[in-house]
Amino acid sequence: MEPLERIRIKKVYGPTQTGTAVLLGNEKKTFVMWIGPYEGAAILRELNNEVPARPLTHELLSYILSGFNIEIKRIVISDIINNTFCATLVLEQKVVDGDEQWVGKRNEVRIDARPSDCLVLALKEKKEIYCVPSVLEKVRDVSEEIGLSEKEGFKLEETEKGPSFTTPDFLNQKWDDPEVEEEEEPD
Repeated sequence: MEPLERIRIKKVYGPTQTGTAVLLGNEKKTFVMWIGPYEGAAILRELNNEVPARPLTHELLSYILSGFNIEIKRIVISDIINNTFCATLVLEQKVVDGDEQWVGKRNEVRIDARPSDCLVLALKEKKEIYCVPSVLEKVRDVSEEIGLSEKEGFKLEETEKGPSFTTPDFLNQKWDDPEVEEEEEPD
């Protein structure tokens, strides 16, 4: 089993029409991951603590996870295939009984995901980002080329866990589910 290396977002260049350069790494190495302009804008919104007026895709996913009491356990940059980074999103749900009490069991699922989406979710949910050593071995260290020291880059403030957006009041509304009439089967 490979030990995971903790990495962080050090700097973001862009977004431009052609994409966004995200510098990731730790004290040993800094590397570049190119992502789409929209995902780059989402990362910058999270880094700048900007809250959209209405939920965007990553906010929607956070609402869904929260609604089913699912937490992001870990985000791992897990491979490079055909010059494309791959990530694994590890989710965990505690099993509860009818009284919503934890019964000591957990469900865990690992999902193949785009690293750009995982980076946004890591920022949104205040989760650490990890990388497998084999990926760090494959990438080129750009630390000296860009003159970025470990002391530079983004500093994430420690805040409470959970979504960085406000849940709208209308999500707490109570209503009865409508009766669904069953269709009759044809003779």
